[in-house]
Amino acid sequence: MTLTRSELRSWVKLIGGIKALLDALDRQLRTEAGMSHDDYLILSRLHRAPDRSMGMGELASAVEFSPSRLSHAVDRLEGDGWLCRVRSTADRRVIDATLTEEGLAKVEEVSPDHLALVRRLVFENLGPERAGQTAEAMDQVGRAAESSGLSPHPDVDVRHR
Repeated sequence: MTLTRSELRSWVKLIGGIKALLDALDRQLRTEAGMSHDDYLILSRLHRAPDRSMGMGELASAVEFSPSRLSHAVDRLEGDGWLCRVRSTADRRVIDATLTEEGLAKVEEVSPDHLALVRRLVFENLGPERAGQTAEAMDQVGRAAESSGLSPHPDVDVRHR
């Protein structure tokens, strides 16, 4: 089976747009904050968590990283002093990633400019109706990809966003 000319054009535009968007967000964060977009995803997710702390497995699922990929990222962020790993008080078998005061200050410093870029690149270009339609469409695509059994991280559930 092949794609129609219109489907192929749409596919190439979709992938190109996603890549360009992620590259722009990553460049901004690296230039202005000394962190990657992946780092920001982790820090901002912890910022929204109760007590600014999450178990490593739960955090991996929340940011859609494999446990190994998250562990490497957390090593870097811990080295920067932006988070720390501590044994969970609720379940001694679990290691929590916890945002430090330095990490809290960093994510709060970086977020306004980062979110302004997201608004400018995404929402000002799509408008509210198309943004909602795009979100629904991408959720549907994500669910189809997850249920295909071909997800690179079968332990990551995209529905927990």
